[in-house]
Order: sequence, then C-alpha cells, then structure tokens
Amino acid sequence: MLSTNFAPLAQAFGFTLAHSLWQIALIWLVFKLLEWRLNTRHQAVYLLSLAAMLASTGWAITTFLHEWARLKPVEIVFSPSENEAVVASSGFVPDGTTTSLNLWESAQIWLESNAAPIGWAWLACVGLLWLRLMGGWYLAQRLRRRDVSPAVETLQILCNDWAKRLSINPHIQLLESPHISEPLTLGFWKPVVLFPVGMLLQLSPAQVETLLVHELAHIRRHDYFINLFQLALEVCFFYHPLFWLLSREARSRREFCCDELVLKHTSDPILYAKTLTDLQLSLLQPSTTFVMNATGKSRFTERILHIVGISPKRTVRPNWLIVMMLPALLALCSWWPSNSQTASGGTTDLENITVSDSTPPRKSPDPTAIAMPKNNAQPAPKKDLGNVTDELSKKMEAERISINVEPARPENVAMEVVKMNIFYIGVDNPLRIAAAGVPANELRVQLIGKGSIEGDNGNYVVRVMESGEVKVRVSRQVGNDLKFVVDQKYRVKRIPDPAPRLDRVYRSGPITLEEMQQSKGINPMLENFDFDVLCEVVGFEITYLPLEEDPFTRQNQGGEWNSGALEWIKKAKPGDTYFFDDIKVKCPGDAAPRNLGGLAFKIKKPE
Repeated sequence: MLSTNFAPLAQAFGFTLAHSLWQIALIWLVFKLLEWRLNTRHQAVYLLSLAAMLASTGWAITTFLHEWARLKPVEIVFSPSENEAVVASSGFVPDGTTTSLNLWESAQIWLESNAAPIGWAWLACVGLLWLRLMGGWYLAQRLRRRDVSPAVETLQILCNDWAKRLSINPHIQLLESPHISEPLTLGFWKPVVLFPVGMLLQLSPAQVETLLVHELAHIRRHDYFINLFQLALEVCFFYHPLFWLLSREARSRREFCCDELVLKHTSDPILYAKTLTDLQLSLLQPSTTFVMNATGKSRFTERILHIVGISPKRTVRPNWLIVMMLPALLALCSWWPSNSQTASGGTTDLENITVSDSTPPRKSPDPTAIAMPKNNAQPAPKKDLGNVTDELSKKMEAERISINVEPARPENVAMEVVKMNIFYIGVDNPLRIAAAGVPANELRVQLIGKGSIEGDNGNYVVRVMESGEVKVRVSRQVGNDLKFVVDQKYRVKRIPDPAPRLDRVYRSGPITLEEMQQSKGINPMLENFDFDVLCEVVGFEITYLPLEEDPFTRQNQGGEWNSGALEWIKKAKPGDTYFFDDIKVKCPGDAAPRNLGGLAFKIKKPE
C-alpha cells in the first residue's frame, strides 16, 4: 500500500532525473562558451559556475513540480446514469492499435513504464549518499576539537590583525592539530584555522603570514558554507558527470580567487608561490572534502604560474568543438527514420518493391487464403517474390558471396585474445581460433569493421583503426559453399595514456641535485600494459623557478632536453623548482598528440 501511495511521487522523480540529463548538458554547454570568453577573470567564472549549478537545480525543481502536478492522484467520479467509474489520466494510454514508433516515441513509452523504479533507485542512492555526507561532516568537525592546541600568542595576534584588515570576525582561533598535513579552515559561524603541529615553527614568519592570509580569504568569502552547498547538490546530482565538472570548476576557481586576494595584500608573490610549492611537493593530501585548504586539488601548476605572473596560453579547439556539438546534438535528436509500416492495412517492405513482370497474377480465388483488408497497394504475387529472390541472389553472386540458405551445423568455436580481452589501435593483437571437429584449414575468418585480420591454422593477428567495436566472423568452407558459424564482438580502444617520467624513473616530488643535472629528458611509461609499445614525446613546456629569482619559461620539442632547457638543468641548485607542463605524447595509432599533464620537481637541500 505504501508503494502504491507514493508511486506518483517516485514517478515524478524518475521523469525529473531523465529530463535533467539533457537540461544539465545544455547548461554546461552554455557555461563552457561563456567560460572561454571569461577565462582570465577567475571571480566571474567562479560566480558563473555557481550560477550554472543553481540553474540546474532550479530547472530540476521546476520539472519535478510540473511532473508531480501531472501525475498526482485524481478523484474518481461515478456517473449516476452509467454507474461506472471514470478516471482522469494524463499519462500515456495505448489506443489498442499497432503503429510504428520512432526512437523518441519509444523512449517516451519506456520512460512512462520505468519512471517509478528509476525514482525509487534515485531516492535510495541519495539516502545512502546523504548518510555518507553527514558522516564525513561529523569527522571534519572532530578535527577542530581532537587533540588541538592553541598557537603561540604572537601568531594568534597576527591572525587577529589580519582578520581586522580583511574586515572579518576578529576572534578567529589559530590552532595546531596532529591529524592534518596542511593548513585548512573549518566552520562557518565560528571558524577556526588549523595548522599541522610544528609547521608554524618550521616556516619563516613571512611564509606563515601568506598561508594565514589565504585561509582567512576563504573565511571572508564564506567559502566553507558554499562548499557545503556544493556537496549537498553533488549528492542530488551524483549521476551526472557534467554537474561534477561544474562543481570542480567552482572549487578550482575558488582557489584562484583566494590567491588573488593574497597577492593584493602581499609584496612578495615569489615567496607565496614557493611556499605553496613546498606544500604540494610534500605529497601529503587533506583527509576530507569538508575543509578549505591552501593547495587545492587541481590545476596547481597553473595557479603557481598565475601567482608569479605567467599566463599560459590555452587552445581554443575544445571550445569550437563544443560550439559544433550543440547543433549536431539538436539535429540528431530531431531526425530519426520511422520504421516501415507493419500494422494491419499497411504495406510491408516486400510489397513496396517494384518488380517488372509481364505475366498477370492469377485471378481465381483461393479458398485457403486469409482475408486481408482492402488497400490501395496490392500484395505482390508469389512470382514477384521469386524474382526478388533471384535478383538478390544474382547481386550476392556478383559480390562473390556464396550463401547456403539452410542453417549451418552449429560448431563449438573457441576464440582467445592472447594478451588482453580487447583490441588496441596501433598494435598487433594476436588471436587464436579453434572449432571442435573442424580442421583449421577449413575455417575462414573475417573482420567486420575498420581494420584487418591475417593468419591461418588458428593463429591470427588483428589490426584495428578506430575506437568502438568490431566483429570477428568465423565461417566454414564446405566444398564451394561458405557456411556461417559464429560472430564474436570485441571492444576497440586506443592505447591507454602513459605516465610521464623524468628519465623513465622519477615522478613529481623532491629530487637530488645530481639526479636532476644528470637527467636526459621526459619519457612516457606504459604501466601494466602487455604490449611492447613505444610512445614518443612531441614536446612540453618547461618553467624554471630559481631560488629567490623570477621564473623562466620556454618550449622544448621532443623528449630530450634542447640546448636551452639543458642549460637550465645544468644551473640547478638546492631550492630550485622545475615545472614540466603540457607534456604531449604520440602513441602508435594516434591521429593527434595527447596531453599527459605535467611534472614538478624541487631540488633537495643537502642534509
């Protein structure tokens, strides 16, 4: 009874979820177009991303209210004259006739039938995620009370002075905690700033001041409260990846905005950049998402370059791709070929085939014939169908395809992809095929899709050309006939992204002076990949940040150091930092280079 009473509510949620798939996609496309124009204005893009999330939420709420008004139960009215119940219904009601449906109409019917289960599944997932969210919030709140100790008085006075300068609550506590790895901010009504135990003594006063201003900037901007709002919306729209991209963009731009506020009140951006770099290279991450931290979680290298005054150029190709995607998506949704009419009184595909024949059809009645409704299109006589079969047979014979219309004897066929269970572009994919009781020389193998297959006696090599899916068709040669046996589908993927490494060994992090000066360049490494594949580095951008000096940036073609980059590498000294960004690599089968991101290294100081 409970399920019946709440079924319209679950249905409304199901319809809302289905419509939100295209609604949020449309909002995201508009956001990306505007973000492309406002890319350097971080505060504007931050507000735009929040507005896009609010628009998605508002549109979903409006859709839910509309669907609920349409689906909510209505009163049953009894007709005194007829003594029958008449119920108003706004849903889809079949009319009893069989008509051909296009994709959109089929989707509507399917959604009408499955909206309630979708709504129940969404409610169950949201309930579980809310429990997880509340548990994370509770653990985050424990950090402000668990084993904390107040900072030294001079630093608390510094915190109060900066709070007054930033026009925020002057009574913000500065605490030290042994359970965190970097500075962070907690709370909205009574915020606190936490530093790891011992960090305040290890850093210089100027470094502590820059990190403190960054955390106070989060408090001034009410970022903690907005972050809670984002987490709540992420739970509601957990199923939509584009909504997560909007939320991630908001968090990324939030850190840029705080950096700009710090730069507005500091006279040493290089010191601030070095301080953040030291934190990032420590490879210690925050333990929860319910905090505001200094290093953030993405686009860190871009932040550092922004702080020191470098604005890397961004390609506009993805944005033009988005521009072209929108009309293509609308055109695809608006066009779908209707199925051939198969209802009573309609015409079949064979009846629409025109075949010339000088012999008139028989006019004598057939007592065993089934009565058909009158129609303008007369059914084709048996002789016409024979002519159609003859024409099809001749066409297939012209294409050198021999078909045995009788079903082939089923064979027990085994196919084994030797290395991995999918085919990769740009490499030789070995394949073994065997059929029980069938000699290997009688098997004929064909690749259905873009690519080729070669080999014999059960051992074959498959080469594919594009991502998607292909079929391996196995047939048996019996005399002059080719009997179809089986089709086996396989997924096709490009070679996975390799991991960039310095001299195939070193990842981002601290590095010794000798290791850096003896390095030869950037090399990609394919880990846990069974094929012997060599990916080549096309080029990358190197940024050299000497200790207490301004940074230098240049392009490097290929994987090995060019003369300019080698000169910078040889100048390395303790405390210097190197960033390698936009590492572009081309693997076998790639039509264009792929971007692997970046690496960052800091020269260790001698112990």
